[in-house]
Amino acid sequence: MIKKCLVLSFMLLSFNALSIEVSEETAIAKIEEFFYLLDVDRYDKEEFSKVVTEDFQIFEDGLNLDLDSFHEFVTEATGTIVKTDWVLSDFKVTLSTDSAHISYYNNGVFTTSNGENIYSFWMESVYLIIDEGELKVQFLQSDIVERETR
Repeated sequence: MIKKCLVLSFMLLSFNALSIEVSEETAIAKIEEFFYLLDVDRYDKEEFSKVVTEDFQIFEDGLNLDLDSFHEFVTEATGTIVKTDWVLSDFKVTLSTDSAHISYYNNGVFTTSNGENIYSFWMESVYLIIDEGELKVQFLQSDIVERETR
């Protein structure tokens, strides 16, 4: 009986050592990685899919998109967008042991192939969960506050 308790205790300790800690820092770092990988200069569906869950969902520009339809959306946009830049700010983070919710502001500038700059300001909300041993984006809601083309 003691041997079984020791084995069970060891297994529980081993499992906890393999799990990641969900913290403000890891959650914010993951959403920053999400946008880093989304940059027009480095976007690759396979790499991007590593930071999102299989059931990833995003509400963007009035559209409800899964990973495949979001990939089509991004691919179409990269036909006219030659540069992207995002500044994320004012993070509000809520944590649990295996998930995180972040709301934040996103100031983005998109430069088009004809030299126009599209300035966008969003309020965004993202839900991250531990999936396959790491924190991943499961859901993102993006609401445009202001958009201007110059």
